[in-house]
Amino acid sequence: MGLSFGSFLQFAVIGVLGYILAGAPLRSLLSPTPTSERPNVLPFHAKKSLVIPDKDLNCPKHDYTVHLLAREPLVIYIENFLSGDEARHVVEMSEPRFKPSTVWTKGIERLDDKVRKSEKAQLDRDDVVKCIEERARTFQGWQANVFIEKLWSQRYGPSGHYRHHYDWSTSTSTSGRISSFMVYLEANCTGGGTNFPRIKKPNHETWCRFIECGNEDGEEGWDGVTFKPIAHNAVFWENLRSDGSGYTESWHAGLPVKSGTKIGLNIWSWYQKGYTPEA
Repeated sequence: MGLSFGSFLQFAVIGVLGYILAGAPLRSLLSPTPTSERPNVLPFHAKKSLVIPDKDLNCPKHDYTVHLLAREPLVIYIENFLSGDEARHVVEMSEPRFKPSTVWTKGIERLDDKVRKSEKAQLDRDDVVKCIEERARTFQGWQANVFIEKLWSQRYGPSGHYRHHYDWSTSTSTSGRISSFMVYLEANCTGGGTNFPRIKKPNHETWCRFIECGNEDGEEGWDGVTFKPIAHNAVFWENLRSDGSGYTESWHAGLPVKSGTKIGLNIWSWYQKGYTPEA
């Protein structure tokens, strides 16, 4: 016996309601959740670069001093973030590995010394490097789902520089490079400061120990704050708000080295909501 049109329509409506109540399973196939939005699924960048903390790591005690420069975004200056022995160890590890630094544009890696003129070296994760990673993680309060990226050192000779840029490129409320450390390993140079043109320079003269205040040997003609390269010290700043939007104030540059050599260490932190290494 054939179905009347009214009966067919009734069955169709019931079927649609059942599909909706079941969670519309085909919707996830037609409009899949972006990889960076799914718990425990890392984007390509993070798969290559994130390091998992060593639970059995035993690091020597190390003291440093912090100075709050700005709250929004959070910017903190750290005296003695590395010991002299740690800095020398990282430099010695880096020396045979330095290669020209590259820039990325729309997913394509290239050399462009007008934008970035330096050399870079990725570090092996020996116990010294692991303890530096752990110190950076601890500094941020052991935040859930925050992981340190593999460490890179950077060497700048005369005229070496990195034009103004963000450390974050794309981000969401569930993933992104949330913070950065610029650590100075060696600073046998003039020039080469780290400039944040959109951050207000503090007025108190005590800051002139760490930032350029217009003295005759300093960086002149740059807006905002320029941190002097001082060996073993570091600058920490946040790149992203809690909603995943980036701070425009985190726009920064490595100013040209006038003479000598500057060697720095980049420490970046990546947030991936819901990610657990065990899973």
